[in-house]
Amino acid sequence: MEQNKTKKLTNKAIAQKGMFDEEKPDAAKKKPTNIPVTKADSVKKARMDLRLLFLSVMGLFIVVIFGWGICQSVKEINTKEKIMEYRGTEGIKKVEDNSRKAGETIDVEALVKKVQDKVIFEAELNKLGDSVAEGMIETTEGTNLQIYVGNGTYADELIIMTAKNESDAKQNQESVKTHLSETKKAFEDYLPEEAKKIEKAVSIRCGCYVIVCVTADYETAEKTINAFIQD
Repeated sequence: MEQNKTKKLTNKAIAQKGMFDEEKPDAAKKKPTNIPVTKADSVKKARMDLRLLFLSVMGLFIVVIFGWGICQSVKEINTKEKIMEYRGTEGIKKVEDNSRKAGETIDVEALVKKVQDKVIFEAELNKLGDSVAEGMIETTEGTNLQIYVGNGTYADELIIMTAKNESDAKQNQESVKTHLSETKKAFEDYLPEEAKKIEKAVSIRCGCYVIVCVTADYETAEKTINAFIQD
């Protein structure tokens, strides 16, 4: 009897021990399942984000550079066209007839007086006779030519050519260029300062009119003539 009781207690203890032993694995399984992201994963994600950001910035930079290159190319083309246009006229400037005097004639005598009053010439200008003037510059048929030149050894000069139409005025431009080129060569060797005046000669065409002014005060001459035409 005593032996059976001891055996039951022993079996009960073994059973209880086995129960506790079985609970240990369960306890280990009850660890939190929401395991936070590891540091390595965070670093990896951060690197990917930085890489995407870098690629985006580089892409934007390339687009900006490409756009800038296109703008520079267009600007260069426009500049070359302007240079070619300027070389084609060799300094002849055109003032469109878009002023209040559009289609009207210019009072040449008033223009001459305005230029002589406003512009500084190193020599007094005197009007040449018609035959002498026509011998200096070739003009189209029917062109009214007036030339005022400085006395002594000065290149100061004022030329006004009034053609029958704008087409003839364009031909007169070519004659003016030839005249200025020949006059410049005549001064280059012994009066280079006077030759520089001719290089900066103010040459303006407005409709059928071609106006040329040789003076050291060329900026004032240009402003005065343009203001008179557009007044």
